[in-house]
Amino acid sequence: MSSLADDAWQAAAPEEQQRHQHQVVFPHYPPYRALYDLPTSPESLFQEQALRNSRTWSEDLTLYTGVSYLTGVAAGAVEGLRRAAVEAERGESLKLRTSRALNNCSSVGRACGNRLGVIAMLFSGTRSAFSHYRSGANDWVNTAAAGVATGALYRMPGGPRSAIVGGLVGGILAGAGIVAGRPLLHKFAPNLGI
Repeated sequence: MSSLADDAWQAAAPEEQQRHQHQVVFPHYPPYRALYDLPTSPESLFQEQALRNSRTWSEDLTLYTGVSYLTGVAAGAVEGLRRAAVEAERGESLKLRTSRALNNCSSVGRACGNRLGVIAMLFSGTRSAFSHYRSGANDWVNTAAAGVATGALYRMPGGPRSAIVGGLVGGILAGAGIVAGRPLLHKFAPNLGI
């Protein structure tokens, strides 16, 4: 069927082709089909966006902070449920137990989400700074250095010893993310752009 439409198009006069050059034609498709036939190629507004092979610092900031905050809230809600179950006493009403569970989930979830969100913001900022000062290099060195700097900056209010321990823990976690996390992301989410 579509070959007949193509033949008719080819047989049309040149001025007819120029006049209808920019029309999008969906031959013999139901109207809803255009909603589900989405393009699979990356969409870019500018040519420099299409040539990039990694995310910008603002995209990293948004992604890392959002994912970390949501992960912290979910983990905190689970911990809040556990605390509510431990604190429950025999003979309490269902209303009181539900209220305790909701209060614990919201307070612990909010606190964990805020902590992880701040850590993610520090990590994204330091990683972008290292990349900038290393002339745009995007490799494991930035990630490892950002892990050390993030841990040290996050624990700095506790004093120099706490900052050193935080830097070591941050470096170990960043190294674990490089060794274990990247291959998993490349395997299960290859279009994430990491």
